[in-house]
Amino acid sequence: MVKSRTSKQLKRRIDFRSLNKVELIVCEGSVTEPVYFRSLRGALRLHAVKVEVVGLRQSRPIDVVDHAISKKKQGAREGVPYDRIWCIVDVELPQHKTLDQARQRAAQVSNVKLILSNPFFEYWFLLHFKKIITPFSEDKQLQKTLKEVHPTYKKTDIGFNVLYPRTDIAIRHSKEVLIETTCAKDLRDYNPSTHVHILVEHLQKIALQ
Repeated sequence: MVKSRTSKQLKRRIDFRSLNKVELIVCEGSVTEPVYFRSLRGALRLHAVKVEVVGLRQSRPIDVVDHAISKKKQGAREGVPYDRIWCIVDVELPQHKTLDQARQRAAQVSNVKLILSNPFFEYWFLLHFKKIITPFSEDKQLQKTLKEVHPTYKKTDIGFNVLYPRTDIAIRHSKEVLIETTCAKDLRDYNPSTHVHILVEHLQKIALQ
């Protein structure tokens, strides 16, 4: 008779596999973005791939990319490289001065991916409720529009339980915006737009492994 695997044996197998597959998300913000991705990581119950999330304080796009490159050289731990590193960066208003430099540097390093939101990351949250292609002129305008559809939202309390069930809506809206505004891969001149859906879909995919 073949003995069935115990839950402890299965957990040990998953843990062993995870040691060889680690990804890193480096966020320009220290609160909003890390809270979102840590919450998403928990909701998706990732097992086969360990996803680390780091938030930087008062950082510039170039700081995010430099931190990512430094972590890539260091690795997740001895003998375990990062499979991918994602850099979460806002274009901002006006466009951040180091954005061009950050894009160029990230493009020179394999497996370091730049995920832009124009003008701010909160546009991704807004897409969970409605599709807007009218440009935003300032952060306060975007925050006000978001709170009209997500009244409980705060930078320190994003209301993930409200956002998460609408993830597929946000992904669809985000893709439609890129098509309707004929956005290229470079979103610097396309306000509003975001590539956050690329990372979210990736996390959804590895959750199935």
